Amino acid sequence: MIFLYTLLLLLLGAVKWLVSRRAISLERKYSRVAAAVSKLVSNLTWKPGNSGRADLCASAKCTFELGAFVQKRDLLERKCYCWRGWADKLSRAVDAVRSWKGKKLPYTLGALDVWLTLALIDHFGFADIVRPGRLIETVLTWVGSL
Repeated sequence: MIFLYTLLLLLLGAVKWLVSRRAISLERKYSRVAAAVSKLVSNLTWKPGNSGRADLCASAKCTFELGAFVQKRDLLERKCYCWRGWADKLSRAVDAVRSWKGKKLPYTLGALDVWLTLALIDHFGFADIVRPGRLIETVLTWVGSL
């Protein structure tokens, strides 16, 4: 019972760690792209040289690059919020399983242990050896020989 509970906690903890690491990685990427977008926006307002006219080609290039970075930023923002949501849900699930320990765990995992033991006995063909009638006969012969 304790083994299954510990295994469940380890599995949930590992999945939570992987998902939160992915969310943190996406947050870092998002912050880098957002900084690049703000840098490009500030560069668009300056006019090159000392003439009164703006360079249309350079302005078009900066606008195109800004659009590409904004698309990338929006995609990363959506991914970041999605992964952060999953990380929060998994964190709540792990906390719920940890707090479940003293309440329903002994009954639920105890029943699961009994079921798994009986399934393994049946699967490996020990059902004939450990059936109740045969066990009683074996115990009675051991007691009778003493």
